[in-house]
Amino acid sequence: KTGSVMPLSTKFGMDRGTPIDRYWIEKFLNENRKYIKGRCLEVTDNFYTKKFGKGSVKIGDVLDVDRKNKSANIYGDLKNLKGIVEDETYDCIILTHVLGFIDDLDSAVSEIYIILKKGGVVLVTTACFSPTYKDSRNFWRILPEGAKYLFSKHFGINNVSVSSYGNVLAGQCFWVGMSQEDLSKEGLEYNDPQFPCIVKVCAIKEENHD
Repeated sequence: KTGSVMPLSTKFGMDRGTPIDRYWIEKFLNENRKYIKGRCLEVTDNFYTKKFGKGSVKIGDVLDVDRKNKSANIYGDLKNLKGIVEDETYDCIILTHVLGFIDDLDSAVSEIYIILKKGGVVLVTTACFSPTYKDSRNFWRILPEGAKYLFSKHFGINNVSVSSYGNVLAGQCFWVGMSQEDLSKEGLEYNDPQFPCIVKVCAIKEENHD
């Protein structure tokens, strides 16, 4: 009703259709699917590894801190996987909206760098403008320049590509709980860097790194 302070959905539009941010996440992964190969790591489940790495991925590992998650085959904290995951194990790491739940981001990015093979790639999406997750620890919303700073410290500025997705209309719709189905393709595709909704990062570990 007019003047209501309540959102249309408290589940990011999932109860209305497909969450708006999933459109951008999948667009980003599809554009970078050439990197999703060999041995890959994903958090919570390996849905995107399977979807975008079909035929190219040999091993798809799943990491979680929660041992109750039976989809995971590796249990540990991304901030420190020493003794759990060997250095230079992965060709690709997929992190979709994970960083916002990690308190010590610098330690996490450092560990990502360590467990990537030389020439390996991490593909990251993270919320910039989004409601919080109920009953979860929400630490951060990260701007493009913040993501560039964070990953460049470990990967080197020339090995990091950062940009964003979003616009005023899509952002407002996502904020109140509307879904992809409520927007036109133009509303989803139009990108305005001044009004980012999610940030995307592609960082490559140098082949000649000592």
